[in-house]
Amino acid sequence: MAKSVTTLGDVAEAAGVSKSTVSRILNNKTGNNFSVKKDIRLRVIEAAKRLNYKPNLIAKSLCLQKSRMIHVVGGHHALSDLGNIYQTVVNSAIRILESSEKVFDVTVDMSSHQADSSELPAWKIDGVIILAQTNKITLNELEQNHIPYVVVNGPAGNSGVSVVPDDAGGMKTAIEYLYEIGHRKIAYANAPPVHLYRHKSITDRQQSYVDTMVKLGLKPVAGFDQWLDSPEKFLEDNILKNDVTAVVAYGHMGGLNLMQASHKLNIKIPEHLSLLCFCDEYAASILSPKLSFIDIQSLKLGEKAAELLLDKIEKKFNFRENKYVLQERLVLRSSTTKIK
Repeated sequence: MAKSVTTLGDVAEAAGVSKSTVSRILNNKTGNNFSVKKDIRLRVIEAAKRLNYKPNLIAKSLCLQKSRMIHVVGGHHALSDLGNIYQTVVNSAIRILESSEKVFDVTVDMSSHQADSSELPAWKIDGVIILAQTNKITLNELEQNHIPYVVVNGPAGNSGVSVVPDDAGGMKTAIEYLYEIGHRKIAYANAPPVHLYRHKSITDRQQSYVDTMVKLGLKPVAGFDQWLDSPEKFLEDNILKNDVTAVVAYGHMGGLNLMQASHKLNIKIPEHLSLLCFCDEYAASILSPKLSFIDIQSLKLGEKAAELLLDKIEKKFNFRENKYVLQERLVLRSSTTKIK
């Protein structure tokens, strides 16, 4: 029976050198007066490629103080819907980590874990990026073992740091813009009921909607504190009956669903109703028609998370703040217009 896994010894035998030489060459270890001729280095690398040698990451990490591995927890959040912000977050974070001076490999956990089980891997890791949230067991494990970690769009523990978008500020920007172009009856379409937990963005955007409307001397439109279960019913009960001229949706999927429902009800966008939503820039770029949106800055969230994690791993400085807030921005497309 053919051997299914190529070992370090197999590469050493094929290249005619010792296993320690192979290990040093493949791991680029040139310290302690170790040097090797160019032809031997090339022979080892060629043998590894020919034999399709894959290092045992778990064994490797157990032998090293630094594994050069980063683990991403909560990858299943990136699968929730098209253009989810965590898809951009993960991509941008990985790009920073892989291009850093000391290159890191990145693993992403896509499993939905039970609340009573750890979300950390079996192998040694140098740091963790958490998407949205993790369970208490995982958080305690990170804290107790002093593993550097950063949370994206969620709260961190005492030794961690979080990077979050300014959802309250984003809603304020959206309402003030609509007010400036003449809208006085502005509604808010909340998140859909599929959210399994009440993420802080839901309460932040909802409260900011109410606060900004009141500050501008406007009355919040009914329905802002209800799940967006049926977009068509929302339009019938809260938009048409109240002569609303503009609506802000919690997310881009809600915005698309409202747009589809408006066609059924013969509500023209933006002629009859201006529509604006919170969105990831990548998702907005592939949506048609072009929705005006509040950019959550997913790209920068991922970049900042990776940069902060690298700083924590290298202990470059002491963190005075354990929370970094990134401003959101207004991007105008074709779904909003002035009141004539």
